[in-house]
Amino acid sequence: MNKDKIKSFSKRYWPLVAVVFLILVILPASYNISQASKIYSGISVGVLNFGGLTSQEAYNLLQEKWNQTQTKGWLLIDTQGQQVTLPVLVTSAGDPDLTYSLISLDIEQTVLKASNFLRQGSIIHKFWGPLWIKFTGKKLKPVFKIEQERILIFIKENFPQLEQPPEPAKLIVDAADNLSVVTEKSGTVLDEAKFWQDLQTELDNFSNQTITLSVKNITPKLTESKVAELLPQARALLKDLTLILKYGDSIWQIEPLIWHRWLGVKMENNQTHVGLLPELAQDYFNKEIVSVINRPAQDAKFKLDNGKVKEFQGSQLGQELKLVPSVLNIEEAVINNQTNVELVVEEVKPKIITAQTNELGIAEIIGVGKSNFAGSPKNRRHNIKVGADTLNGILIQPNEEFSLLKALGVIDASTGYLPELVIKGNKTIPEYGGGLCQIGTTVFRAALASGLPIIERRNHSYRVVYYEPAGTDATIYDPEPDLRFINDTGQAILIQTKIEGDNLIFEFWGTQDGRQVTQTKPKIYNIVAPPPTKIVETEDLPPGEKKCTEKAHNGADTEFTYTVVYPDGSKKEQVFKSHYVPWQEVCLLGVPKDTLVPEQPTNLETNKEN
Repeated sequence: MNKDKIKSFSKRYWPLVAVVFLILVILPASYNISQASKIYSGISVGVLNFGGLTSQEAYNLLQEKWNQTQTKGWLLIDTQGQQVTLPVLVTSAGDPDLTYSLISLDIEQTVLKASNFLRQGSIIHKFWGPLWIKFTGKKLKPVFKIEQERILIFIKENFPQLEQPPEPAKLIVDAADNLSVVTEKSGTVLDEAKFWQDLQTELDNFSNQTITLSVKNITPKLTESKVAELLPQARALLKDLTLILKYGDSIWQIEPLIWHRWLGVKMENNQTHVGLLPELAQDYFNKEIVSVINRPAQDAKFKLDNGKVKEFQGSQLGQELKLVPSVLNIEEAVINNQTNVELVVEEVKPKIITAQTNELGIAEIIGVGKSNFAGSPKNRRHNIKVGADTLNGILIQPNEEFSLLKALGVIDASTGYLPELVIKGNKTIPEYGGGLCQIGTTVFRAALASGLPIIERRNHSYRVVYYEPAGTDATIYDPEPDLRFINDTGQAILIQTKIEGDNLIFEFWGTQDGRQVTQTKPKIYNIVAPPPTKIVETEDLPPGEKKCTEKAHNGADTEFTYTVVYPDGSKKEQVFKSHYVPWQEVCLLGVPKDTLVPEQPTNLETNKEN
């Protein structure tokens, strides 16, 4: 191509090249620069338009919308018209430790997700993407933490009629040793897939529409005809044998009329046969045998006496009857026309065994945690003492991961705890565990003071006066959340607990290894005023009686930085962030029996499926 043709071509197409260059390079570059400190236009979260907002503006908008949504909750309605509101928080009538979130929005992560969208990835993605979504739009989903297990429990407690377990056909042996067959019955279960889909839609759009609870029918696999075919096999097992159960020097004699009632149908690998069912034998074993055989393991516990570690409770092996293999042994004996049966008992080892005190490496206090429970009611004080006594004297071995829930063990009346009432929908239900977040918070603070790595910790749903300063608390609730940390000191740690007036004190004893611990003062920001008082009508109080179960709390965010510098110069840093929801005052108001007015759906059509 000669020079004249090149000049002609350039003159003809230069404007087009310039336009293309402008569209593909200059325009996107200019747009991206103008949006440098903002969320890109076209980005939304649910029904909220975040385009053009700064991160703080998006945070405030999201906080305001979520506060409106969570205050209302979601009205659940079944096909029979029963209605109960699913709240964001389940609240306690006596102790904030029993208040927990069913649903929580991670506002910070949601805003971060929107702010970072198209700012990471390939060059093409980052350069041309923002201008593209300005015109096409992009809807992001908010980041929620949904406690599915607790929500299902809430639904089943308030709508027990939804769950009608199917009953398979079964064999019955009456008092005269006559065999008969009971026909099967179909059942119903909550359609969980549909419910979670409906709830997620509501959450993603910050909507408070009514959610209709649907059920699925379930037909048992074991039918009357299948069981009837097994009658000859069942009659063959109804032998006139008096069984002798043995363990050590203990003997239990079981007449035929007792063990015959354990007869039933087993399904294994889609095959059916007659045998003895452990679940039918359970009642007899619990009444007659378990109390004689079972013995819990006992951990060793230690105390400090004049600067020396001394054992005050020796470790002890436990033992436990194993029901299933024991019943299998009985079944095998019956089949072989034998009368003597050895029960199966397992040894249970303690978690902490008796150790030589001069090998523990416990020389000094390595960290102290404190909290104040002034104003706590009687039951709460009682539970705090029970929890503190349970932990007093236990050892955390080197490199052991400590779980507070595991260390506390069973939390119910059998271990000395007292219950408090928890509000679940239209019911108040007694639950155990009040006061134990005082334990969790104090252990958390002692672990921080000791410079230990924290593996799991969650703050309370709202600020609680017992756990100020805000951001330094830790909530626990069986089975979760837990408080967990690692003993990385290289030596055992001994926990010593004290209650001095209204102060709970946990001392961690061990051996200092030279690590240096610093913790910044919690920063408190994004303070939000609480909504108006909520009145909950209940039939559990005398008519007209009012009982306020929750005080109003400001919402807020907090954070503090936890730094550990080790003797070798290495450093680990953790930032503990906490989000507390603004919470309204909640008061119960007693109404006469059977006069509660059903809540009205928020949709125009009560049977609308979302």
